Amino acid sequence: MCKEIVLSLFLVDCVSFCVTYNKYGGYNNVFSWKQVGYDFGGMIYRNSTDFEYKEDAIHFIQELNDSEKFFIQNNNVPIGFEVYKDKVFITVPRRRYGIPSTLNYVQLKHGVPSPLLRPYPDVEKSKTFVSIYRPRVDSCHRLWMVDTGHLEVPGERKQIQPPAIIVYDLKTNQEILRHELDPSIIVNERTSAGLTSITVDVHPKACEDAYAYINDLATEGLVVFSLKDKKSWRLNHQSFRHDEEAMNFTAAGHVITWRDGIFSIALSAPDDEGRRTAFFHPLVSTQEFAIDTSVLKSKAGSLEGHVKLLGNRGPNSQSGSHDIHQATGVMFFANVAQDAILCWNVKNELSPENVVVAAQDRKKLAYVSDLKVIGDNVWALTNQIPKFIFNTQNLNEDNYFIQRYNVQDLIRGNVCEKSVKKY
Repeated sequence: MCKEIVLSLFLVDCVSFCVTYNKYGGYNNVFSWKQVGYDFGGMIYRNSTDFEYKEDAIHFIQELNDSEKFFIQNNNVPIGFEVYKDKVFITVPRRRYGIPSTLNYVQLKHGVPSPLLRPYPDVEKSKTFVSIYRPRVDSCHRLWMVDTGHLEVPGERKQIQPPAIIVYDLKTNQEILRHELDPSIIVNERTSAGLTSITVDVHPKACEDAYAYINDLATEGLVVFSLKDKKSWRLNHQSFRHDEEAMNFTAAGHVITWRDGIFSIALSAPDDEGRRTAFFHPLVSTQEFAIDTSVLKSKAGSLEGHVKLLGNRGPNSQSGSHDIHQATGVMFFANVAQDAILCWNVKNELSPENVVVAAQDRKKLAYVSDLKVIGDNVWALTNQIPKFIFNTQNLNEDNYFIQRYNVQDLIRGNVCEKSVKKY
């Protein structure tokens, strides 16, 4: 059942939102789009256009190749997001031609249900980025991202510039770091495009001693970066590899045959010595693994004996992004194989009976591309990307969603709500 709730502006900074209730609890539709458009400093792009509009520019009518076109609307698929105060950052990686800007933002307070994307930090500086997937904000008010530098157009893939870690100070909107990854990290021409998420390990009182962990789902490895040392290195382990037995699952109504390796790294709260547990999994797997972050930071040549197999989530539990709600110890998974969000209390044994569907929607959770716990809410970006790949999108209905769920609503009454067994 869907109820339109109109709230006064003195209560919230939005005009209206739709709260949908089902057996899994409620959620807020923060934003939704049929197709995305852009606002380039007041120059509005709501439909495809061959050229970037500029003052006093003259364009002649001519046939252009897709590679020459400025904005091909249907090629623009949101994949990653992050939230900072009233800004929601939204990325559109360059997996096709006609992407005007890969790193963008919208504002929550305007209350627009389908806002135009604005290039970040501004139109001109945004042109220095090639392709960004899932950025993250740390506790020191910095935006971290990996620019893969890779144009992923099928049949015409090319490396435009070296892959790099980029950090912005969100208080000034100025770039404060651009670190090109060491060439030894790059296994082959596929590696760069597999650098699709970044997890930041830092204490707010030691901002310069941060580490970043970056997945490589394409050539199945993990990249570690030390901000203090300005060095990056690669780690390899069989747990980073996809599981052949977990292939051929259904996502957004299509059978997926991808071989994506390690996809997401989620961190526990630090212990008394400041050490954390890093939880991780390949996309094409139903298992979850863990390792002490001190091992990742040590530049150890081998991870043998350090990686722990936590268990199996169960059938159809293939998942992408995941994150932990530290107050409850509940981990949430973007479960692409069931159009769902799964939950598991990390205090419990990882087994199918301890992993449950916390939310499910065959449309609005049809391929959750990014998920993050912010405060007491789980945020999710859904893009139904298999429908884009197989050209089955309906452009007359919403295809992309950003939603917000309350943690307590998701775990109330299920096994994630409390610890049932220590291990």
